[in-house]
Amino acid sequence: MSSTRLLTVGAAMVAAMAGSTPAAAAPPPPPELLTTMQFTAGPDEVAPGGKVVLSGQAGIEGRSTGNAGRVEFSFRKKGTTEEVSVGATDAGSSGKFRFTTKATVSGEYVAHYRHRTRDITADGTDSLNVYVDRPVDRFLYSWTAQALSCLPTCVAQGPDQFVTTGPIKVKLTRECLRPNSGGRIGFTADPANTYTAGAPGWRDFPNGEGPTDFELNPGITRGHFYLEWTSGPAADAKELTSCNLAFSATQQQTERQYI
Repeated sequence: MSSTRLLTVGAAMVAAMAGSTPAAAAPPPPPELLTTMQFTAGPDEVAPGGKVVLSGQAGIEGRSTGNAGRVEFSFRKKGTTEEVSVGATDAGSSGKFRFTTKATVSGEYVAHYRHRTRDITADGTDSLNVYVDRPVDRFLYSWTAQALSCLPTCVAQGPDQFVTTGPIKVKLTRECLRPNSGGRIGFTADPANTYTAGAPGWRDFPNGEGPTDFELNPGITRGHFYLEWTSGPAADAKELTSCNLAFSATQQQTERQYI
């Protein structure tokens, strides 16, 4: 009797265990939401006070809607780490945003996006160059000679070079022992250096008279400097006709400097 009872109980326990249902597994956590941002500060370069457009799109990666949020902008001056707030704007459901400000100096703009209802953010940066155009005197050519007899004529010709169409500033020095020593100087593309009276690219000094500082206006962008000078004749063979001659040329051009 006792043995039969134990077998019966054991069989019942085995049957109960065989029919039990395992506990349901916990559902996997939702995938982490990834954010993205496209951000541009344009144009690439601008003068101080010029309009700067900060624009782009931010939000949940792969979603074209449901990305409404707030975008805050700051600026870092080139070479520094300190950020200065420049403003903020709203991003629509598409995540697109746009904000305008004024340029000051070169640096980097930073955009920080925060979703309206979710605790998600995104960041973007873009650089901007700010420039000023300043006039500078660019050296073109110079020539110097001492104790030239200039009989029959002294000649100097510079190399072929490029210039702008603006006026060329020339400083001419001439010291001749004999009076009535004169000549001309010009900037020309003519291989024969043909002189035409009154031509804007030439300056004539009959008998050596004329200013020491003047302008040439050849109106060409490629050519060479040419000078010819003739010493006044000596009264007799014992008198010297020596000349000291020199000239230098510059041209004002615009140089872009980034600040």
